[in-house]
Amino acid sequence: MSPQTRAQLSSGTHYYWYKGNKIPITINTTKSYILFESSDEANLQLPLLNSKSGLSAAKVTLSSRLQLQDATRSAANDNLYWAEVATADVNAQDKALVYSAPYFKTSDGADLGLSHLFYVKVKSIRDVRILTTLATENKVTLLGNNEYLPLWYTLSCTNESLGNALEMANKFYEDGPFAACQPCFISEDETTAAPNDPLFSAQWALKNTGQNQGTAGIDINYLPAREVTQGSSDIIVAVLDHGTQLDHPDLNVSSKSYDTETGRSPSQIWGNHGTACSGIISAKTNNNLGVAGIAPNCPVMSISNQLMGTSDAPQKRADGFNWAWRNGASVISNSWRSSTFSELLEDAIQSAMTNGRNGLGCVVTFSAGNYDSNTVGYPARSLPDIIVVGALSLSGKRKSSTTIDNEGWWGSDYGTQLDIMAPGVLIYTTDRTGSVGYVSGDYMPNFNGTSSACPHVAGVAALILSVNPNLTQKEVATIIEKTARKVGGYSYSTVSGRPNGTWHTEVGYGLIDAYAAVMEAQNASTTVYFNDKTVTTNTVVSGSEISATNVTVKNNAKLTFTNAKSIIITQPFTVELTSSLELSLQ
Repeated sequence: MSPQTRAQLSSGTHYYWYKGNKIPITINTTKSYILFESSDEANLQLPLLNSKSGLSAAKVTLSSRLQLQDATRSAANDNLYWAEVATADVNAQDKALVYSAPYFKTSDGADLGLSHLFYVKVKSIRDVRILTTLATENKVTLLGNNEYLPLWYTLSCTNESLGNALEMANKFYEDGPFAACQPCFISEDETTAAPNDPLFSAQWALKNTGQNQGTAGIDINYLPAREVTQGSSDIIVAVLDHGTQLDHPDLNVSSKSYDTETGRSPSQIWGNHGTACSGIISAKTNNNLGVAGIAPNCPVMSISNQLMGTSDAPQKRADGFNWAWRNGASVISNSWRSSTFSELLEDAIQSAMTNGRNGLGCVVTFSAGNYDSNTVGYPARSLPDIIVVGALSLSGKRKSSTTIDNEGWWGSDYGTQLDIMAPGVLIYTTDRTGSVGYVSGDYMPNFNGTSSACPHVAGVAALILSVNPNLTQKEVATIIEKTARKVGGYSYSTVSGRPNGTWHTEVGYGLIDAYAAVMEAQNASTTVYFNDKTVTTNTVVSGSEISATNVTVKNNAKLTFTNAKSIIITQPFTVELTSSLELSLQ
């Protein structure tokens, strides 16, 4: 059966399911995805095109957090490779092929390779038996579930299955009692670029004096904020990207890092983009070297991913979010976009925003996208609590093809999901050292795109948490939005669903203001609620006001309430023998 036939649904249309909606895709008749064992490569009866990895074929690697079933462990560990090939060259009878399927196109023209994998989210553990039965009936291999997101299962198709991964995902969703079922596509994901530091005078985003024909004063108000705080070593900013150069002499890098591709630490370098993003956040200051970062005392945590079409890519990126918040990240910065929707990835992002920072939530920033479109990119627009960042030009206008920066080939995406703006052209930042980076040398003079805007907001979020670590993720977002500057001459207005001041579709709430945001955070009085808890290990709760009820302290644990002006404890509140409670007032 040809790849086209295997992808043809009974309705005559092609689609995949996302949040209960059919997302239409069209078949690309020129290319196909194939899967084969390395030992059979010489027996393939077709030439291989270049895969997304730049090789003729790429090894299939699965998420390291995939908890494999014993019965399928060997199948998951097969020495499998995938490649992109011309459809005309595919022979369905080729015995060397483990699996083949067509490529598709999204509504905006992005290519999607249909891999052999698909994901199923069960509603409860009781549904696993139904999932196992469906997998057996359809000759699909149930590989296992994700350690961090245990309701999500990964399944694998072959040419012996009763359909390809798209057909099987749709069948399982339409016939089974599952929360979500989605194929794993190989998609065209992409990146979106007064201290004594010698290059500070070129950093218009921090201090705009009219450099590069810009408008003086159009900057993030960095220098006054710097007098209040340069950040705290306790506030870690994760940068999920190509990986950050861990030994860059001008970067404050956390000792904790993680590579999502291998599932190991330290992180790896898959490109130049991550080091550039990290420099905007945490380049060291007053070291007579290079550039200045917005939050130089806040370490960046490097979370590396290839950010390209690879096997099991959505699950690996989900692992990155889960690893980051579980290992102490307070802010997670993301300067990239994806061509396909993934509920698995969204569950991981939401988990970080809900569970990170001991329940206060990680602040998650995403770049809006660089297509000059009136729709923000994905996953930036996927969840309401994500802070979506657009790019501003030197004049205070939304970056477009006509702004004064001589970068007419791109513009910042905008629209109803846009929250805040930050500088996004001609950004001076760190580069990989030597000749292996964007340029020869250790610094990049013209990093750009909403990729460069997003880390500015992540850096300011880190400053906010440095002066008030008790703020929730939502409170940080509110402060950023309420204190934004209304630049560019736009007609900002009150808009339904935008409660934090006047807003405009092209620039959101306006330009981020580091000083105003830090001062607002410093003066904010927040109540930390510590309710419905069983404390079994030593725990410290800090806040200007603490309210606690329905708490049990046991197993020799010590619970400490500290740095508070007032502490309100309401029964029931039990401290068992050999355990203790300590109160420390300001």
